Amino acid sequence: MARQRDARTKSGTLEPENWVSRLPVPEAHEGGDSAWDLWHEASKRLDLAFAPTEPSSVVPVTTEGGCAEELVGPERPHLLSVHTLMVLARRNNRVCPLPAQWAELYRLLGGDGQPELQAPPLQPWLWTRLSGLQKRLRFREHVEWAERHGRLELMARFMGGLEEGDWVHMGEES
Repeated sequence: MARQRDARTKSGTLEPENWVSRLPVPEAHEGGDSAWDLWHEASKRLDLAFAPTEPSSVVPVTTEGGCAEELVGPERPHLLSVHTLMVLARRNNRVCPLPAQWAELYRLLGGDGQPELQAPPLQPWLWTRLSGLQKRLRFREHVEWAERHGRLELMARFMGGLEEGDWVHMGEES
């Protein structure tokens, strides 16, 4: 928008009424009953387009920590995946199992006899330097390895047997 350079006031500022062209300003109209009726009609049409929200059947919702057991079994093999185990591993802001439990899991998975399975970062000098997120990512690598090698059910049973105190949580030092 162009302004007139010579239409300044005594203070040197440009007054809006002296602008060559003004920005268009839409007129505001308050709705009233007809606008409210249109809103309700549009809202009802939108509600009809979607089914009511239902609980997920993929990951059972429970308040107990050991629901990994619910995922394991011949009647529900399709529920066991890296994603479902990581949902369990992240519950209550968990990071990974405590070092002793993680070492036990590593041993159960075959540990040192598996060249592709990296050892957990249990050395004290390394453990204290890794953030919670880095530890969680290392744990996820173990879950992914278990899936690739057909040991996801073993891992799910192990995780289901852990108590809440057997996990490191975000913000904890240990």
